Amino acid sequence: MEDLNPLKRKQKVVATIDLPGVPEGTEGKVCVANGIEWFRYWVDFDNGTKLGRVDHKNIVKVEDWEQFQVDRANAENEPDETEETVTEEISSETVSSGGNEHGIPEHLLERSRAARERLGA
Repeated sequence: MEDLNPLKRKQKVVATIDLPGVPEGTEGKVCVANGIEWFRYWVDFDNGTKLGRVDHKNIVKVEDWEQFQVDRANAENEPDETEETVTEEISSETVSSGGNEHGIPEHLLERSRAARERLGA
């Protein structure tokens, strides 16, 4: 969904989220583009708002706006792994690796039991 190529000056863009003073879907033009690993921009939006330090993931090229919306809707409709599924996977991995439901390996639990017995606790 996210384009990893940096945008250039004077490129027409659209806000993908609500930004301060800029509703989602507002068009604008990149005034300054900077960054090496984290791309950020100064954008002059059509509603008169000028924002600096707009993150790359918060704007897309005007020509990519429709596809961005389709991709975002598809991503929202895809089933995510629920907590139950993740918990089941973790507990099955833990049990198969000799641990318990808390993820503590059985040999460590046995070591603790032995130490308590030695100390009379």
